[in-house]
Amino acid sequence: MAQHWLNGTYKASGCLFDTLNVVGNTGHAMGTEVRLKQGEFGKADPMIAEQTGQAVYNLELKYFVGNEWVELGVISEDGRKITTKTLLGDGIGHMEWMTEEESSEFEAKKDHITAPSHPYKEQPNNPGKFLWITGPPGLGKSTTAQLLARKAGYVYYEGDCFFFFKNPYVPVDAVEPSKAQAFQKGLRGEGLKNRVDVVNKGNAVYEQMIKGEDYDKKVLEDFYGLLCDDIKRERARIGGDWVVATVVDKQAWRDFIRSRLGPDLEFVVLDMDLEQQMERIRGRHDNDEAAVEMMKEYYKLCEPKADNEEHAVDLKISTDMTPEDVVEQILSLIK
Repeated sequence: MAQHWLNGTYKASGCLFDTLNVVGNTGHAMGTEVRLKQGEFGKADPMIAEQTGQAVYNLELKYFVGNEWVELGVISEDGRKITTKTLLGDGIGHMEWMTEEESSEFEAKKDHITAPSHPYKEQPNNPGKFLWITGPPGLGKSTTAQLLARKAGYVYYEGDCFFFFKNPYVPVDAVEPSKAQAFQKGLRGEGLKNRVDVVNKGNAVYEQMIKGEDYDKKVLEDFYGLLCDDIKRERARIGGDWVVATVVDKQAWRDFIRSRLGPDLEFVVLDMDLEQQMERIRGRHDNDEAAVEMMKEYYKLCEPKADNEEHAVDLKISTDMTPEDVVEQILSLIK
């Protein structure tokens, strides 16, 4: 089958990345290689079929971010539009080919990596409380942090956006903050290439951890250290009460982060029974068992708060607790 896509740059929305640069059957998205393949890959998602008029997937994208990911999609007849089924956003990713001029304009509109736009009042001389919500995937870390921003005036920094090279200040009124990350602005400026290199090396180490293989701890020190540098700079720039949301799976790495960010930092370690968590994952990813199995492996890596762990509180949550219940408990635990 002849190549159907176009060489050049596609802008992306609802995807892991914000641009895909294609030459031949290989693309690159923020340092990650993406392999493109045409063919027939089964019945298309009903939403994709409705949007594209194509009942069968005719494109496969295979790339690596911590694990090997495969996304199926539909490419238009002229090769200018790609629509994929993703694990992010509303489950539908869109890519549109750009001319070189359009690509330059798109790049110029990105937020600068050292000063991404945000909706908060800047009060750099007034540092407040400093929380970090962690725990296995699917427990509502992002929703909890967003509610703390909406109801208690916290600055909400989405840590996952750091790893996807996007603006970390997810809107406080986004319906589902974990999905809204996919639509955040990309970043530009000096330091981005280094972040891409460090994050991609860290993702490779996480795959080794999941497989139970030996790994280089220095790589993860660089990985978490760079995240800490960004948070420290941003917190100094904006000030106020702060809450970060992202997984820090082991006590050793929480201790490392405290050593970089100081004693004001308090971890809130969420926990839930595995089966209840997997049901949440199924609901979030439309019963995609591949997503469930992948998240289950991440769950196994996550350590609860240790009895001797300082500057941390644990919070066991259940399916009958509302997000508001979780926030109320956190506010009662953090004085």
